Order: sequence, then C-alpha cells, then structure tokens
Amino acid sequence: MGQAGQLDALERAVEGTLAEGSFEFDGDEAVLRIEGSLALAAGWFRVLGGCGVGLLLAGAVLSLTGLQDASRWLLAPGAGALGLALLLRWTPPRRLWSGLELRFAEQAMVHRRTRIPFRDLRPEHLVWKNGLFFRRLYVRHPSLRKKLAGFFDKEERQANEFQRRLWELISAPDLPGVLAHAARDGGGLTPVQRWIIAAGAPYGAINGFRLDRLGTAPGTDAAAADRRTAQELLHDPWGAYDLEQLLGAVNWLVQDGHRAGFTQDAHLAARSPAAQEEYRTLLREVDGLIARDELEPPFVERLIELVRVRYGDEGGSYAGLVPRLLRDEPGADVSEEGAELAQFLHHLFNDRNHASEELHRLKALADPALRANVGRLLIWDYGRALMLYRWGHMVGWLTEEYCWERMLPLAIDIQRRYSSWQDMATCYLQGRLLWSGGAGRTQAEYEHLIEDLTTGTRSPWNVIPWNLDLTRDWP
Repeated sequence: MGQAGQLDALERAVEGTLAEGSFEFDGDEAVLRIEGSLALAAGWFRVLGGCGVGLLLAGAVLSLTGLQDASRWLLAPGAGALGLALLLRWTPPRRLWSGLELRFAEQAMVHRRTRIPFRDLRPEHLVWKNGLFFRRLYVRHPSLRKKLAGFFDKEERQANEFQRRLWELISAPDLPGVLAHAARDGGGLTPVQRWIIAAGAPYGAINGFRLDRLGTAPGTDAAAADRRTAQELLHDPWGAYDLEQLLGAVNWLVQDGHRAGFTQDAHLAARSPAAQEEYRTLLREVDGLIARDELEPPFVERLIELVRVRYGDEGGSYAGLVPRLLRDEPGADVSEEGAELAQFLHHLFNDRNHASEELHRLKALADPALRANVGRLLIWDYGRALMLYRWGHMVGWLTEEYCWERMLPLAIDIQRRYSSWQDMATCYLQGRLLWSGGAGRTQAEYEHLIEDLTTGTRSPWNVIPWNLDLTRDWP
C-alpha cells in the first residue's frame, strides 16, 4: 500500500469518532499534522458546558422565586462557563495547543523544537492511557511526551485500528523518496548497473536508500545522512567496523549465508513428529542452561545430545566436534562440518533469541511448499550482499569500480536462478520469513514493500527488463 493509500486508511479508521478532525495531511509538503488536543478540548467543553448550563438553570430558579441577588451569583459564572465552553467548541485546536507533525520527506516526527527520526521510534513508544470517559494515545519517547489522539471508550475498535495504521506510516520505508528518480535517467547508471541495483532493491528500500545510484543521495545534507545511516547499519547488525570485516560478511553471505541454516531447518522439519519434539525439548533445555549460566559438565552432555539430534544421520560426526569447539582448539572449525557447527554454537551462545527463532522456523517449515522451496532462497543472502557493497562505497571503504566488478557476478547468478522480478521477490519474502524468527519488523511491512516495488510505475522492476543481457556496459 502506498503512502497516499495508508493515509486514506488512517482517515477511514477514525471517521465518525472523537479523533476525526485531529489530523490533516499536507500533500504538497508531505506532512501529516496531528492535533492531539481534541480529546482534552472535548473534555473541557463537556465540563464547562455542563457546569454553565447547571448554574444558569439554578440561577433562573432562584430568580423566579424572587431571590434576585442570590441568582446573580449563579447566572454570571454560568454564563462565563458556557461562553468558555463555546469558545473551546469553535476555536481550532492548533490555536490552543501546538500540534505534532509527521514529516515524511524528512522521515521525522517534529513537535516544536524536538525532532525524532522515524528510525528511532518503536511500537512501544505508542502508549494508551485510559480515563473516565476517553482513551488517549500518547507518544512516550525519551525526547518527547505528547498526546496524539483521543477516543471515546466505546470507540475501542477504531482506536486500535488508528494506532495500527499510524504505526504503518511511521515504520514504512520512504518509498516515494527512494523511487523518486528511478524511472528517469537512473542517476547516470547504465542499464546493467541499474539492473544490479534493482536486484538489491528490497534491502535498500526498506532502509530508505535511493535505487537510482550506487552511492549516496545528491545534496550535502542527504549524502551525509546516507553515509551516517550506512555506517550505523554496518556496525549493527553486521558488526563491520572496517573493510576486512565488511568483506568477511559479504563472503559469508555469498558462500553460505542464512540459506545454509534454512536447509538444515528444512531437514529437521521433514522428520517425524517425535524426532522434532525431541529436538525442540533439547533446544529449550540447552537454551535455558545457557541463560542461567549453568555450564557444568552435565550441560556439555546435553549440548552434545542436541547436536546429535539436530544433524540426524550425520549427528555422530558433528557431536564429536563439540568438545573441540568448546575448547577452541586450532583447526576445529576448518572442515565444512566444523564451520557449520561453529556458526550454530556461536548463535546459540551469543544470541538470546536464537532458540525461539529456530522454533519459529521449524513451525513455518511445516508447510511442505515452503520447505520444498528452501533451495531457492539465495536472493535473501545475495540481496543483502549487494547492499553491503553499496554501504561500503558510501562510507569510503570501496571504490565504485571495485563494487561493480564484484556485484555483476552476483546479479548474473540471481538472473540465472529466477524467472522474473516477481519470482525473485517471492523467494526474498520467504527468506525473510525464515530469517526473522517472528521478530523485528512485521512480515506485512515487507509484503507492502514488495507490493510497491512490483506495482509502482517508478519502480526499477517496472522499468528495467528482467531478461536484460547482463554484460558489462560501462567504461
């Protein structure tokens, strides 16, 4: 769903509710203005209006009974309260309280002098507070505490839909920005270079990078922002702080990558229910011992049993490597089995989410169709490798020529393995489903991204033919 469609959905979610009219979209400036004061204004309108009417009625009764002096003490405050209520009712909220803006061109939330980049926001920063009559949605960030919108208690369904739609807008990649020039001259790229960039489009677009160039966006500020983001992403999650670490990550993606683990998980998911349950039980047990730092000899025995069950018929040879790897013996990880097992143990000991993600993958791979397609998920690794080369160039570690020379063979391999952009995208989504382990950005967000790349008129997938002859065409 595009940005315009998401905004339409946001507006439909609050039609007929207290929050209707609390926000306004400026299409020319790509800004969503949220007036989070409507619930507060409505609350005061009710209180002051009720008090005003009550005082006026009481004053009228006293006046009719002949107590003129006493009635003036009620009529004057009543008229004042009612006047204030009407003032609140007809005064635009922005004149009473400053609003908050979501600036899509800048990918930031802005309130007065506070500016929070969208990438710094998390779902838990949107918090509900229930009152006597209203439910109010707040943004609770270390840099900003601000009410976004208010709903009556009976509007719970619309309130939850509003929150979901709002988060979709905040968390979605800036596709209008990254695709803005993709259908023009390609940023000076040749057709083959544009094909290469398009092959890595999902990982580039989800992180907000342009798809019409190898390096940073034009303009001093935009280029500096791209370099800064590229460096942050190289550091976390890739752990690449220099060129050697970057190339190590790329080589791993190209040679083995996540698809090696997917294949092993597919073998596990194809076993009997009893064998799968044995593996799940051992995995939970070993993960719990690691979490509690209970690494005495019984732990090693359970770990060896886990490895034996994990690798099935070859489990004996893998299990024999466990003590050597735990002692960090030289050469223990030289063999193919040793390298694969070392990777598994590294994740098990250092990633507290690895066990739960592994269980998620086994559940997903219960689908025979997905299990049968595991051998075609190379794009999940290659698409990320292409983007790592781009980031290496953006931060100044790699030259342009170096990148193109090494990206072209990856593109050729991608084209050989898939039949179309859509076929490639389907396998990318399946790779992401298995990799995520149910964590991080939602799968739906990636599905929306792929939909936009597939249907967008400016998307390189609709401009560059899939069957382009991938022969070097640059000087």
